[in-house]
Amino acid sequence: MGVVKPLYIYPLNYVFQEIKNVKANATYGYEALLRPENGMDPRSYINARIAMGGTHQLEIDSFFNATRTFADLHIPGFLFINSFPNESFTGEESISYMESFGKDVLSRVVVEIVEYPFVSKEAWFNKQRFMLKHDMMCALDAFGEGLNTDVNSVLFYGPDIVKISRAIIHDFSEDPQRVEYVKALVSMLKDRDVKVLAEGIENIVEYEMLKEYGIDLAQGYYIGMPGIPDPPPFIEDGDTRKYTDY
Repeated sequence: MGVVKPLYIYPLNYVFQEIKNVKANATYGYEALLRPENGMDPRSYINARIAMGGTHQLEIDSFFNATRTFADLHIPGFLFINSFPNESFTGEESISYMESFGKDVLSRVVVEIVEYPFVSKEAWFNKQRFMLKHDMMCALDAFGEGLNTDVNSVLFYGPDIVKISRAIIHDFSEDPQRVEYVKALVSMLKDRDVKVLAEGIENIVEYEMLKEYGIDLAQGYYIGMPGIPDPPPFIEDGDTRKYTDY
């Protein structure tokens, strides 16, 4: 493969929050969460970066920094990285990303499509080709919010994983109508043959109810706080991708 000139990557700090395989009662992977050095709220930082220069450089910075930290720390399982629905790597950026980390790492990356700012079909098709080439999975973030409001977004992206928004999950157990809504939502998504991840779980009541409804994956303060995880040996039963060299 030809030599690719180095890309400019603005350094970003990341912590990681555990995602649990409910049935196996084991770690499935981690979501990379941005933590700006200046202490700014992550969403405010993202909005400021978008206002100053758009989403493309931030997309590159996010993927390279999160993946580098994940790989350097030998963090086990899958790595979920937020990705803008209007962005994709250029051909040169794709080659640089692949050469920087290799197929073994890329095959553990889950591209998590966020619910803003807007959808670009061209960007998605480019991103989808790259993901398929490197055996990467797709997750739909914050289902129930923004651009990812309804089943049309599931039909468009055909994701491997759908993450039910924290806005839906938080304190749902205290409202009988919301309980029925969440139960129906989980059932609808599972009927579409995707893994269902509930995010924002903060107590055992929510977790046990969602487990009963059949969610596949769980994330939230009850599952694990954001931080830098220890790198224990990791094998996920039932998954053909096994990583035993950590």
